Amino acid sequence: MRERRVATGAVTLAVTEWPGAGPPLVLLHGIGSRGASWLPVAPMLGERFHLYAPDLRGHGASDKPERGYLIPDYAADVAGLVDALGLARPLILGHSLGSLAALEWAVANPARAARIALEDPPLRTEPGILEAFDGWLALNAMSLPEATAWFRGEHPGWSDEECRRRAEAITGTHPAVFAELRAEAAANLASGRVERLASSGLEAIAAPTLLVSGEPELGSMTRPADAARFTTIVAGTRLATIADAGHRLHAEQPERFVAAVLPFLAGGGG
Repeated sequence: MRERRVATGAVTLAVTEWPGAGPPLVLLHGIGSRGASWLPVAPMLGERFHLYAPDLRGHGASDKPERGYLIPDYAADVAGLVDALGLARPLILGHSLGSLAALEWAVANPARAARIALEDPPLRTEPGILEAFDGWLALNAMSLPEATAWFRGEHPGWSDEECRRRAEAITGTHPAVFAELRAEAAANLASGRVERLASSGLEAIAAPTLLVSGEPELGSMTRPADAARFTTIVAGTRLATIADAGHRLHAEQPERFVAAVLPFLAGGGG
């Protein structure tokens, strides 16, 4: 594992790299996280791929501008990163916010990715997301010890290292990351524009795509009906569900998650 900084155009991103002999796989994390969040699955994926895990803008050790935290901003960074790294046909694996950035990038670059795997993408704006944003903003404002203690109390099964790593990630995120997307979500809810599948241009995506979701009862943000509709929009999409997992599939069930995505990314059906 090594770390480097890569200029993407508008910003410079911190990138954690696991060099390998296989094809390049770009890992895009979720909101309030960072590239290190892929540690639970990086050793397994690293056996087959050359991994690049950037801290998205506003997160981790990457640049943190005062504004510019909507999905098109992240997608532009993905485009700049792929070009700067010289990746002709990368594999893309995105979680949550990272999956939305991957989709936005793929619409503009429909045949650029070799394959795209989406981990529990939020395909619609749910009313409860405003409360979630408020919770993230509250955590973001805490000190590192306070946030670590919060994660320890909420997740007694997590190790001390995991609690501290999550606390470091969310307290180190620029507040505008949450504030801008919260404002957009509130506007979408007020206007009724809640589906990300409507008039989004997703039908242009030509890369084979896998959508992996968890169980709604455990916190999955992908509605089964939306996942099914996604397959009718993005031709040839495959679906997979991880049992006993909610939203952070690769952290909650790392072995099952890798079993779902690895055959697909390696060229099989998933």
